[in-house]
Amino acid sequence: MTASSVRTATKRNPFATRPAPLASDSIAQTGEYTIFGLARSVDESVMRDRRIGFTLILFGVATLIAVLYTAERYAYSRFVGEAISIRKLVPAELIFTYAWALLTPPVMFVAKRFPVWGASQRLRNWGVQVAALAAFVVVHAALCSLVMAAVAPGTAFREFPTLFGNTVLSWTVVDAIVFCALVTVHHAVVYYRVSKDRALRTSQLEARLAQTQLHMLRMQLQPHFLFNTLHSISALMHKDVRRADSMIAALSDLLRMSLQNIGAQEVPLQSELDFLQRYVEIMSLRFGDRLRVSIDVDPETRDARVPNLFLQPLVENSFRHGFGDLGQGSVVIAVRREGDMLVCDVKDDGRGLRSGHKEGLGLASTRQRLAHLYGDQHTFSLRGAPGQGVHVTMAIPFQPSEPDLTAAD
Repeated sequence: MTASSVRTATKRNPFATRPAPLASDSIAQTGEYTIFGLARSVDESVMRDRRIGFTLILFGVATLIAVLYTAERYAYSRFVGEAISIRKLVPAELIFTYAWALLTPPVMFVAKRFPVWGASQRLRNWGVQVAALAAFVVVHAALCSLVMAAVAPGTAFREFPTLFGNTVLSWTVVDAIVFCALVTVHHAVVYYRVSKDRALRTSQLEARLAQTQLHMLRMQLQPHFLFNTLHSISALMHKDVRRADSMIAALSDLLRMSLQNIGAQEVPLQSELDFLQRYVEIMSLRFGDRLRVSIDVDPETRDARVPNLFLQPLVENSFRHGFGDLGQGSVVIAVRREGDMLVCDVKDDGRGLRSGHKEGLGLASTRQRLAHLYGDQHTFSLRGAPGQGVHVTMAIPFQPSEPDLTAAD
């Protein structure tokens, strides 16, 4: 077997490996869309249903236009005193508009294959579209003339050239307008689907980002917090068994509660307060009277929806960075409703913000999650000066929790 025959056999081999299709979540180009959607991500049965629906709509619109043309021509014929029978007008107009409907798929195929907007070879595509417009006019006139010559009484096929010429002269402008309208509708629908799909994809990516940030926040909290808590329990076991036992119970409750809302972006404020209370209880057992925490919550806000795991990082930030090296301090947490907003303040009397302060993972993640969940409908501010503590204020839309949001998993 020669080398050329080997290459031929390889080229024609039906079992040859084909390039792998694009992943369903990869970014699609505009040219991959049709009026039925992104073909590679739509089930064949769905695509078939869309084609059937499109066909029904297409011929429905064609029928409506034929009825309107018939009414207009009939009214005009009566006005000039030369009434034309409805039985003659309806078939003629249906033939005319149904020919448009039959030519619509080829027009949209050319519009997809040679787009006139946003294409790299725009001049060539415009030339193709002008040629397609001329072909549309000619083919439409030919179809109408051929059918009229076949079905119209008293008309012979030898009159086809005359019918064709009259149709071209009479309807070229209308056909050109219809062609441009079809191309415009195709581009409008395609770009609508593109924008809709990309908006959905952006929302999904933002949700994944928020989920990842929440997971990272948990991963940062749990090892660090568990290590310190277990170390404190180990030290207390030889000094104060009852206090160590209370810390173990509080830690157990905290871990159990942390598992209840895994994956949830929002939880009731009461659930967040319960989680914070267990955290504060453990910290109080560790530091004793050196740590003072005050929680003031408006009762009507306890069922409001808030970001999952947003209070604990703020309070921990006060413990670790506010007065961790001072050995003592106080934190005040206040939650209230102001109109349509839920306002939360976390204040401490620690060392404040130093010059060149940079936000850590907890604050940065909180900012990003708030931006994802509430967009420009939220505020988040961090204020403080050396020796004057830190004041964090967050305001989000007040939204009562759904009944099932409070259910434990």
